[in-house]
Formats: sequence, C-alpha cells, structure tokens
Amino acid sequence: MSGTGASRLADRVIIVTGGANGIGRAYCADLARAGARVVVADLDADGAGAHAAALTAELGADRAVGVGVDVTSPEQTVALVEQATEAYGTVDVLVNNAGSYPHVAFDDIDLDAWRQVLSLNLESVFLCVKAVLPVMRANGGGTIINIATNLVWSGLPNMTHYIAAKSGVIGLTKALARELGADGITVNALAPGAVIPDRRLSAAGERAVTEIVNYQAVKRPQTPDDLLGAMRFLCSADAAFVSGQVLTVDGGLTMH
Repeated sequence: MSGTGASRLADRVIIVTGGANGIGRAYCADLARAGARVVVADLDADGAGAHAAALTAELGADRAVGVGVDVTSPEQTVALVEQATEAYGTVDVLVNNAGSYPHVAFDDIDLDAWRQVLSLNLESVFLCVKAVLPVMRANGGGTIINIATNLVWSGLPNMTHYIAAKSGVIGLTKALARELGADGITVNALAPGAVIPDRRLSAAGERAVTEIVNYQAVKRPQTPDDLLGAMRFLCSADAAFVSGQVLTVDGGLTMH
C-alpha cells in the first residue's frame, strides 16, 4: 500500500455491510489500515463488535466501530446510519457488501426462497442507499459501492436467484449513478470472481477451482486480497470522476 493510497482514505468514514466475516471482513481491515474510520455492520452483531475491537486495538481508538444490523429491515438500516453518524459525525462511503449465494437448482427454488435471496442481495442495497442519502446530500456528496458478481456476465447453473439479484444490483448502480450525480454522489459496482474460501476444499471443490483457473488469464486462484486494491481505489478521491461503472476483478475470466 502506498502512502498516497493511505492519504486518500485518511479519516473517511466508511460503512461496510456484511463486514464481520468473509470478504467483508477483509475490506474492513484493509480500509481501516489505509486510514479510514470503518463501521463494521453485520447481522452477526457479536462478530462485528469483535472485529471492530480488534482493529481498534491494532490501529488506535476511533478507527472502527461494530454495529449489528439486518440490512433487509428499513428501520435497522436507518438506525445503522444513525449509529455511524453518532460515532463519527458523518458517512462518506457506503459499501453494500452483505449478501448470500446459495446453490440451488432452479426447479427447487420456491417463491419464498427466491424472495429471500433477492431481499438480501438487492433490496438491501435499495434500503441502505435510502438510509444514507440524507447524510450524503447534507455533506454535498459521497461514494456508494455495490458488490455484484462476474457471474452476471457468464451465468452459472444452480444460482439463478443470486445471479438475478446481482444483475439487479448492476442495473440499480447505473440508474443511481445517473440520478444522484447532481448531488455529488458517485455510484459504482465491484464484481468479484470466485474467491476461494480460507478452508480446505472437497475433491469436487478442488476440481472446480482448477477448471476456473484454467479459464482465467491470470493462472492462480483468487483470494480476498485480490479485491482490496480495487476497493481502496473506489473508496478514494482517486475515483471521484468514476461513476456508473462495474469493475470486474476475476483474473480475466470474463472480458466485456
């Protein structure tokens, strides 16, 4: 990480939903280490608090705060923004990272399961943006980053509801960028590829990873670290003239 990157994020207040675990956890740690003040927001309130406490212990007071939130709840998303502003006075960046990606054959997806996946992966973005807009408008601007997926470009069996939701995230990103630009708010999406979990894979999982890597231009598995530079860029002033874009980070698996 360069000193310039750190200075670009110094004291920026960034909410990361789904920030207690997985890739969201890596985003929170990296952004805090780059100088941001991070709100670790997660349904796992204990996990959010523990991660924020660990970052505070490492980096100093007021660098991170944990907030428990159900991002499918209008009331709780409003409360999330209120707690962020109580802690830090404002919100500069919202990262809509919370989501799930169940593997279910289309014939086995009932309407309730369909709605649940769309609610967590798409409607949560709508709710969090609605909640943060008054603060960003009062600031004269802000940054919104929505997490999509490269599967929108390629498709994959047994993830129809997830891919449909993330396609909606990309459409929402572009529409919001156009509508909110006059408020000084930029809206972009980050589309990861297949990030390999930090745990032992089954034999079938290992074969799947090998197949993915064979199709990539960059011949190695993707890790959370591969997304951190792109996230820092989109959160920083370096991306101030970038809006309505989808940045795909998948080792060249998809090209569009």
